[in-house]
Amino acid sequence: MAYNPFNKKDISKLTYDDLKSLIENEIGEGWYIEYKRDVPKLKTGKLDNIKISKSISSFANTNGGWVFWGIDSDNKNKPTVINGFDASEYRNFEDQISQIINSNINPTPYYHFKKIQLENDNIVLIIKVDESPIPPYITSQGVIFQRENNESKPLSDRYSLEKLNEKAKNYLDEIENFSTMNLTQSKGQSESNQTYLELYLFPMPFNSFKFKNFYSSDFFKKVADRFYKGVEVDFQSKNSIAISLGFNSIYHSDGSLIIRPLKEGNLIYKSTTVELFKNGNLKLLIPVSEFTTGNIPKKYENSNTIKYLLDTYSPLETVDPLSYSLLGMSVPPPNPNLSPLKERKRTDFTTFVNFIDGMDLITVILIIINHYKSVLNDNDFDFETKIGFRARITDCWRKFVFFDNDDYLKKLKLYNIPLSPKDEIEIPKFKKGNAYIIDLKNNLEFFQIAKIILRGIGLPDAHAIKFQEIIMNGFNNFQE
Repeated sequence: MAYNPFNKKDISKLTYDDLKSLIENEIGEGWYIEYKRDVPKLKTGKLDNIKISKSISSFANTNGGWVFWGIDSDNKNKPTVINGFDASEYRNFEDQISQIINSNINPTPYYHFKKIQLENDNIVLIIKVDESPIPPYITSQGVIFQRENNESKPLSDRYSLEKLNEKAKNYLDEIENFSTMNLTQSKGQSESNQTYLELYLFPMPFNSFKFKNFYSSDFFKKVADRFYKGVEVDFQSKNSIAISLGFNSIYHSDGSLIIRPLKEGNLIYKSTTVELFKNGNLKLLIPVSEFTTGNIPKKYENSNTIKYLLDTYSPLETVDPLSYSLLGMSVPPPNPNLSPLKERKRTDFTTFVNFIDGMDLITVILIIINHYKSVLNDNDFDFETKIGFRARITDCWRKFVFFDNDDYLKKLKLYNIPLSPKDEIEIPKFKKGNAYIIDLKNNLEFFQIAKIILRGIGLPDAHAIKFQEIIMNGFNNFQE
């Protein structure tokens, strides 16, 4: 458990009275605490990059800790006076400190700010440094610092360096071990060439968050309620509509809850599955909606994009009526007045290529992210915490992402169809803990995840695609 001098109170909720408690309780400098009368700066008045990065990196490389700028201490390292310091001379002060930390420590450690305004117009800046997971954190001077009692000292022995490397390896291995989907399927399903989306979400640092009452009945019922309900989507009109994945089954597993939609006649097959873990991690498996030219969904029957694709890759060709008679088809005998018959040419496109419904995939991600955010919000999750995500797409060879959209059609005409040559795609590559980072405070986080996943499968000129237009048109069509 990380050390907290404020009786587990979150840094975002700290007040001046909490600062006074440091003096009252004689919380001295040491392994977890550092006091500075002023912000570290040079004689010129500029912020001291070296001292700042030295202090922050030392806590990150050890067990984490708390840095207080604007609190003086005595010769016994006990806090004495809360005078704060004048930050008005620094433009966007906290942004500057973030820039110093991010630019002078590699990799970037996990840290949080809290600014407390004093009556004298000075401020106290609190920096909470997490025990960061992938040490060593090296300063731009090439030095590895660790906290020793009340000092930040350079690491000087090989054993300590090996322990830091071992800690980082174990952390990255945890992410790799989490990023697997061990759900079995029937022989028929395994031979169906069904594309699946695997999505992995986890608060950062990995394994740093815990649901407090994960095994309670109240928690179980609340999660069920969140997932069973639909997600209300506003289509920029007077009306909104609830969309859902039909979740209606939830049960405890070892350290997780498994949530699924069970349908009559489809109880045993590998289907949409969410696994929510006690550390806030989430796994999603979903069969991706796809179709062929032989089973085009009704909603796309009049699609200009599909018409273009068929005309381009399976054009109409003239067929001699006599050949139909010879094949046993019921047609009138050939005569000079009989019009030639036309049919789509049988090609690789009609025989082997599948369409991945891009709008359907975006909708699934929207629903899951909204359910996930609701559960986290119900359990006092700090939304300043970043979320890591990974995705894996399986059985995607000879398939491409389809949107019924005029802008997308222009891209297809210009660049051709983005047909996947890969059978499996990892986003990003699953190695050494690689993950994309998202911010759940943003209401469009589902959109960012979807863009990255769709781009990973393959899109023509991905950065120029008008995604927001595609999404709004798709939702409006769904409403109709």
